[in-house]
Amino acid sequence: MATLSKFEVRSSKFELETNRHPGSTEKTSEVLLPNSHKEDLRGLRTVRIALLGYGRIGQAVAALAEVESERLTRAGVDLRCVSALVRDCDKPRQGPRLDVLADDVDRVLSTDVSVVVEVMGGIEPARTLVARALDAGIPVVTANKTLVAHHGLELAALAARRRTAFAYDAAVLAGVPFIGSLSRRPLIAAARRLEGVINGTSHFITNAIEAGASFDDALAEATVRGYAEPDSSADISGRDAAEKLAILLHVSGHRGVNVSDLKTTDLSVLASSDFADAKRLGGTIKPVALASLDPVAPGAWVGPAFVASGHPFARLGGVTNALRLIGASGRDVLFAGPGAGPEATAITILDDVVEAVTSGAPETFAVAGGAADEQSLDEPAPGRWFFATEGQPALLTVPSSWRAIRQLVSHRKSQGHRTVAFPVLDS
Repeated sequence: MATLSKFEVRSSKFELETNRHPGSTEKTSEVLLPNSHKEDLRGLRTVRIALLGYGRIGQAVAALAEVESERLTRAGVDLRCVSALVRDCDKPRQGPRLDVLADDVDRVLSTDVSVVVEVMGGIEPARTLVARALDAGIPVVTANKTLVAHHGLELAALAARRRTAFAYDAAVLAGVPFIGSLSRRPLIAAARRLEGVINGTSHFITNAIEAGASFDDALAEATVRGYAEPDSSADISGRDAAEKLAILLHVSGHRGVNVSDLKTTDLSVLASSDFADAKRLGGTIKPVALASLDPVAPGAWVGPAFVASGHPFARLGGVTNALRLIGASGRDVLFAGPGAGPEATAITILDDVVEAVTSGAPETFAVAGGAADEQSLDEPAPGRWFFATEGQPALLTVPSSWRAIRQLVSHRKSQGHRTVAFPVLDS
C-alpha cells in the first residue's frame, strides 16, 4: 500500500502565491498541467476529468458521467473521467475503469486534464493538490466541506488570480446546487438568519430515533445504507454541520468565522423521550445549524433543536437537507433536496464541472460585510428554548440567553435529573 508521501507535492515548486514574501520578485509557480477544453467539428467540448480520490463518491462521478453521456452531449460537453489518484491501486472497485489509476499525482495530472475533481476529504494533501491545479489555471470542483470551511477563502482568491473556477456546491447540501447562485446574488445572501438541516446522516438518525429506534441502531442502519461512514464522529458531534455553516457564513460575507467558533452539541444527548416531549408541545426535534446575523443579537448553534409543526423543516424526512434564509424584512427563501449519498453528490459535482468549463470563473465568496466580520457567533443568540427535565417538557416563553439556559441545565443535572435544552424554531 502506498504511503501518503506519494501524494505530497514539494512546496518549493508549488507554493501558494499568498505565502510568498510581499517583496519577492519570484515568478509564479510553474504551470505543469495543460488546460484543454477541446471542441470537435460539431462544437462538442471534450472535458477530461482527473479525480483526486476514487472511493464511493469518485466512482459515482465516473459512473454518472457514463450513464448521462447522452444528456451531457446535448448540453455540448463530452465528460470523460480519465484518471484518479488513490492510495491503493490494487483495492477492488466497482466504478468504471479509467485510463490511469495511480498513487502518483504526477501520473494522474499528466493526462491532458481539463478539470480536477477533488473527493479525497480532509485538509491535506487535498489543499496542496487543489492549490497546485488552481495555480496552473485548472478549474477545480470539490465536495470537501472540511477543505472549503478551513481554506476556501484562500483557494477562491487563488482561483480568482488565475482566472479559473473553484466550485464547491456539493460541499454543503450535496444534491442541492445553490451556493453558486447564492454567491452571485448579494441581496439573498445578505440574510439576517440562517436555518439549516445540513447533515443528511444526522437527519436520518434523528428520524429513526423518533420512529422508535435506539441511537446505536439508527447509526448502524445509516451505515448500512451508505449515509454514514464507518467513522461517523463528524456527523454525530456536529463538526460536519459546523463546517458547512462556516462555508455559508463565508458566502454571506462573514469571512472572519472559524469552525472552532461555532457551538456544537452532540446528537448522542438525544433520547426517544425527547421526541415524545416535543410532540406533546406541538413540534419535533431536528439536527439544525442556526446563525442569527442580527447586529443586535448575533449568535450560532449546531445541534438538536425544537422545530414547531408549522415550520418547513418539520415535514422533512429521510436524509433530506434544507436551508432557510430569512431577510431583515422577514422574507425567506428555502432550498431543499437530498443531503447524503454518492449519487446525489455526484450529480451536483458534474453540474459544477459543466458550469466551470462553460461559464467561466464566477466569484464564489461574497465581499466582506464590514461590521459583519466583527460579529461574535461563539454562542447561541438569545431566544426561546425547549427545556425538558424528567419527562416535564416546556417551551420557555421569554427569550433567554445561552448563559442562563446553561446554568439552569447544570443545576437540574446536579440534582440527578436528565435535562436537555434546545433552541426553538418557530414557524
